[in-house]
Amino acid sequence: MRRNNRRNLAYRDTFFAGRVGIRGKILIYLLILAGFMLSLVWLSQSALLFNIFERSAASQVTNAARQLRDQMREEWAEPLAERLGAENDMGIWLLDQDGNILFSAGRIRYTPFEKIDREEAAVWFSKAPENGRAHIENIRYIPDIEDEGPRNTGREAPGRREGAEEQALVLVQRSTVSGSEEPGVLMLTTRITPLRSTRDAMRNQFLLIVLAVLLATGLVGYTMASSVSEPIIETNQAALALSRSRYTRPPHSGGYREIAELNDTLVRAAEDLNRVEDLQRELIANISHDLRTPLTMIEGYAEAMRDIPDENTPENMQIIIDETKRLSSMVSEVLDFSRLRTGNLELKPVRFDLTELVSSICERISKMSGVEGYTVLFDGQEPLYVKADYGRIEQVVYNLLGNALTYTGNDRTVRVSETRKNGRIRVSISDSGEGIAPDELPYIWDRYYRSRENHRRAIIGSGLGLNICRSILEKHQAPYGADSEVGKGTVFWFELPESPE
Repeated sequence: MRRNNRRNLAYRDTFFAGRVGIRGKILIYLLILAGFMLSLVWLSQSALLFNIFERSAASQVTNAARQLRDQMREEWAEPLAERLGAENDMGIWLLDQDGNILFSAGRIRYTPFEKIDREEAAVWFSKAPENGRAHIENIRYIPDIEDEGPRNTGREAPGRREGAEEQALVLVQRSTVSGSEEPGVLMLTTRITPLRSTRDAMRNQFLLIVLAVLLATGLVGYTMASSVSEPIIETNQAALALSRSRYTRPPHSGGYREIAELNDTLVRAAEDLNRVEDLQRELIANISHDLRTPLTMIEGYAEAMRDIPDENTPENMQIIIDETKRLSSMVSEVLDFSRLRTGNLELKPVRFDLTELVSSICERISKMSGVEGYTVLFDGQEPLYVKADYGRIEQVVYNLLGNALTYTGNDRTVRVSETRKNGRIRVSISDSGEGIAPDELPYIWDRYYRSRENHRRAIIGSGLGLNICRSILEKHQAPYGADSEVGKGTVFWFELPESPE
């Protein structure tokens, strides 16, 4: 058995050794979250950046085209075009159907059409829809190099930059020009590709963001993991002593409500385990005492009858028989106690007269205990029927009577009564003993419980009776209880539903 336990412990240690602790898991989850957020940032700055620029530029040129179209019949449309082109960094042309430029405005040198010829203008004129809608097209171009001086300086562009391809949006829309019957073409262009320097700056910015986020995640994750895991680790270490019925509350157990509640639960569990162990040791001592007494009497009377012929009398034989029955009764109760704990006790309910059952038990016990001066009085005349397990209810009555006989007062009298109320029948068994203290009363039905007073040998039974009674009554879903007053005795009772014809 010890070898198997060591093997199981070694397997458990090996199994848990490969698992990540709570600190590691918190750090991993935070790093996963940081990686997810950084991926979103990278996606927005690289993969989605062009789409964002394109949508923004399309919105700008569409709004500018709408404003210009509404003003084309007025003479001051050209000043409006100059203002819109300067504000939105776009080039604006108004072309007639022959490709002639009626006017141009805006930042033309920043667009792909620094100089537009008639053929190119005619191409764009043909692309303009006739239904008044706008045509938007995305084009690629290589811009000319110009100096940083003002526009229209007359300088000739020295050449084109190699590999500096840019992208632009071109919007064309047919519009009626002031003073003309023929529609012209409104043409707007704007760049949508970020400059190389912008992309480089954003890349460097993203690297700085990555380093900052990882550093912050590491610091915050370590701090959070330590603050969260420390109470749990301390609680786990303290719980190792729980098997020895000892539990010391860790210093950081109150940091979180759940940890504080867990520690309160473990403290109560340690107290209950300690109490159960004490009661179990006391029970073993009490049962040993109860078993030793009848065995000693059987052995003594048997030896006397063997060695002394005059002692071989019916009275001595009856004593041996009674003590043997007591032993059998205690063994049966221990077996019932074991079956009740494992849930293997099955009920077989039948309809029977409860008054007759209680009356017959009281009569039998009166005969058995009468020789020692005990009296059992029963107050019940009317037949009252219930539906329950006959044998188990009989066992409950026997156990409660035996407990009452054990702890009754100097008058050695136990009273049993039956009452009917609201369709239920209550059986009450009262003694005239010293009573039970209020702080002990909630525990008298518990497993292994004994009163604080010195152990007394049971008149009937083994001392396990109350716990067995509780288990049987709970299986019947029957109410039960005990009322006691110190110095005036105790009344045990239980109720069963009446079963009419």
